[in-house]
Amino acid sequence: MKLRTEGVTWQEIDGELVILDLESSVYLTTNVAGAVLAKRLREDRTMADLTGTLTAEFGIDAETAQRDAYDFVQQLREKNLLLEV
Repeated sequence: MKLRTEGVTWQEIDGELVILDLESSVYLTTNVAGAVLAKRLREDRTMADLTGTLTAEFGIDAETAQRDAYDFVQQLREKNLLLEV
């Protein structure tokens, strides 16, 4: 899976992101962890990749990282910002 790039723009502000779908005017704001994941999703990634990223970057346990990564991916899916490659 990876972030959709066509018709989408984003702006980083103080480590957080605002991702905007220009076609539907839908947007998503992220916290710092979401910004880290979104940057990783510029290329095709698995849930295991995203979980590992959160564990390494923030020193959280794997269960929490997996839940947070899943929740973030679900938000992207709900807003049609994610491509399933």
